[in-house]
Amino acid sequence: MVKYSFRWPNITSFNKHNPTLETFSREQEEIYRKIDQKFCGQDRCKFLLPVSITEQESKAQLHFRQLAFMAGKIGRTIILPNVHNSHFGACLPHSFDFYYDDNWLKNNQNRFNYITMEDFQSWIQARHDAGVIPTGQEIFLQRSQRSKLLKTTGNCFQDSFDFSGRPTVNYQIPDHPNPPKNMNLTDIIMRLLSDEARQHEYLDQSLISANLPRVKIPPVDVINLFYDRRYQFIVNRKVNEPISYNKRWEDIADKISKQLKPYIAIHWRMERLEPVSNLLPCAINLVNEIQKLEGSSQNGHPKVFLLTDYPHLLNSTNAVPESKSFLPNELKTEHHEAIRYLYQHLNVSLTTIQDQEIHYEQLPKENWNLIPIDTGEPVNQIDRSILGIIDKLVAMRAQWFFAGSPGVCAKASSFTRRISSSRSLAYKNGDENIIVPLKIFDFKQKINTT
Repeated sequence: MVKYSFRWPNITSFNKHNPTLETFSREQEEIYRKIDQKFCGQDRCKFLLPVSITEQESKAQLHFRQLAFMAGKIGRTIILPNVHNSHFGACLPHSFDFYYDDNWLKNNQNRFNYITMEDFQSWIQARHDAGVIPTGQEIFLQRSQRSKLLKTTGNCFQDSFDFSGRPTVNYQIPDHPNPPKNMNLTDIIMRLLSDEARQHEYLDQSLISANLPRVKIPPVDVINLFYDRRYQFIVNRKVNEPISYNKRWEDIADKISKQLKPYIAIHWRMERLEPVSNLLPCAINLVNEIQKLEGSSQNGHPKVFLLTDYPHLLNSTNAVPESKSFLPNELKTEHHEAIRYLYQHLNVSLTTIQDQEIHYEQLPKENWNLIPIDTGEPVNQIDRSILGIIDKLVAMRAQWFFAGSPGVCAKASSFTRRISSSRSLAYKNGDENIIVPLKIFDFKQKINTT
């Protein structure tokens, strides 16, 4: 069920022939106890450091929430990973609070402990200054097939820990949306990340049976985790609660929403949709349904707010797809025709990052309205994924929400599901702002309403 492998890490502090033994003096032990009590409230800190979590923000956030709960189960403190370009990882440029607020973290403090990356780095520095270097081990937790993404991921914390006696371990576990009843993934992963597993993997097993005085197998202070899986392994209602976003992005979304109201939000993920010949018929059907909605609406003609991975700057200078994984050479005539049909028949608004000159003379003179977003970052450090967060929040506030039929008009998307679940919950709770939580469009005459 679990495929196990290991290798000798290419890390300066690693020595497979002469593993470091715990021979700290009482004075040294007292030093690190004082340091660790200050930072994590116990005699010896035990951390779980997400070096890399694959997938983009909506799914990566779910993986992080699971890992936070898992850290609590194995008695470790989760380190809040950095963020950038919709990804999570220890070596990225922005702190966790650049995307999120801390309400979810505080609401679940009875289930796990957490520490900010800044405080974690201060702990490392304090330990180094005192001459008691923290121990570490690299662990890869993957699906049955090895991750190509993790293969090229580096670890900027390699020089921070003593990895002596600790091989880099790779665990490959089957990844199922609905695992068999006899496969308890929570228990499996708990055992793999447990202190017992760390002791078992220590290189010189003869020390365990030698019973030498004052020689102890050193614990692993920091698990350096590389994570690439797709589905949940912890079933818990709190795990499924999304982390709310930084108030700064919420405020921008509120401002846009008030300017547009009443409006229809459309999420159309075009990347890797096959066949692309579906796109124009889908656009025609979408326009027809919206025009029917406009004709029967008591609120006049709603504006349209479009969320899409198609370039928001169309074919103008500097235009590129909004998704990093949607390559410019993947844009086809069919993509252009579908978007052109939308702005020829609907009054469309979209966001764009205010980081470069926008060639308005190369854009349609009407029905294509760009809303510039200032992230407040230096131009060379701008995180364009902030658009996705703001777009998501604006769509959650819309009166109507349309999304493409998965596999017919659009790719299936956790981004869509996040918007839809938020809107459905608000609708069930009596939010009068939500008129239609979700309407699915395709290129058939029939429209499915949820």
